[in-house]
Amino acid sequence: MKTVWTRLRDWLDASDLPVYREIGLANGNYYVEVRQALRGVTLPPMLLLTDDGKQIVSHAVPIQRRNAILGVLLLSSRPGEIDEILDRERWVTIAVALMALSATLMASLLLARTIAGPMGRLSAVAEQVSQRLNSRARLPDFADRRDEVGQMAGAFARMTSALYRRIEASEKFAADVAHELKNPLAAARGTADVLTYAKTDAERRELVAQIQGELKRLNRLITDVSNASRLDAELARQQVVPVDVKVVLANVVDVFKDILGADTRALALDVAGFGDVRTYVVNAHEGRIGQVVTNLIDNALSFSPAGGTVTVRLRRVDREIELAVEDEGLGIPPDKLETIFERFYSDRPQSDQTSGKNSGLGLSISREIVTASGGRIWAENSSTGGGARFVVRLPAVHRS
Repeated sequence: MKTVWTRLRDWLDASDLPVYREIGLANGNYYVEVRQALRGVTLPPMLLLTDDGKQIVSHAVPIQRRNAILGVLLLSSRPGEIDEILDRERWVTIAVALMALSATLMASLLLARTIAGPMGRLSAVAEQVSQRLNSRARLPDFADRRDEVGQMAGAFARMTSALYRRIEASEKFAADVAHELKNPLAAARGTADVLTYAKTDAERRELVAQIQGELKRLNRLITDVSNASRLDAELARQQVVPVDVKVVLANVVDVFKDILGADTRALALDVAGFGDVRTYVVNAHEGRIGQVVTNLIDNALSFSPAGGTVTVRLRRVDREIELAVEDEGLGIPPDKLETIFERFYSDRPQSDQTSGKNSGLGLSISREIVTASGGRIWAENSSTGGGARFVVRLPAVHRS
């Protein structure tokens, strides 16, 4: 009884091949290839079928001597030998195809598990983040992976963390702005209410002056808030360029000296001498370094007593440029050395000259500018004679 494979093979091999018949010792002229060989014509090997459906190869060649055909040599394969060879090749082909299919399936499953799956999870989280910015999405953890997927997941985690920090900072900034705007408005409103009960012109003038002071403070606050809100975008958009800090310092100090005029407070500039004109060049945002210097000097002058001196020093410290602004005031409480850089923090003495001129954003803006330029800024108390000292360090362009 034929097997399934035999039936399938017979179906695949079905053809109109000539039938080979064994004639024993009969005349060989029965075979076509023999008759052609006797005429001197050699036919290509012929593929034939036996009575039981097995394939054989038959080939006849003439036997010649001096152009005379003496006979014919008839060669044929054993019945079934060709089928066995084809069967083996078919099995090998099928085995290779099955192995290739299995390898493809395994590779697909592996890719789905190691690449497509994680990428899909990251994509889902990205979509979740884009739809709900105010709620932190739970990021998939691929910290144990060292391939490109792990690197991308790490970069995505850092990006989302930075995004959330920026959102939280924006929300906090908006809340702080709302709070700070309420203070001068409430003070001006309260003073205006009291103004209706003033009995003398002197009282009215004093109350009007208070209202004007609060309005100046509000105007300065709105201006500084507007500048601070644009600062991030401007720092990201502007390109850093070589800036000579020595030239910037000289220009700013000259402007402040003109403003001080007959003021008893003094401003001094101390620059450590170097022969190389490129000594104090840094890569920074053009114009912003001058804003930092202006903020620091203005802050120092507001804390300087009458007759006091604000000293601006510039020197090289290894591969950095150090700018220091020192005053002769009361100094900074140790627990406030970091707090003073927070937005809207202000602890300066109030006077007619300073009323409405400070919003508490100057040092915060200065730190943001310095950080964007690759530098550092901090506050400390002077080790000699008291007073505060603000230090800025920026990477020098030309290493010494």
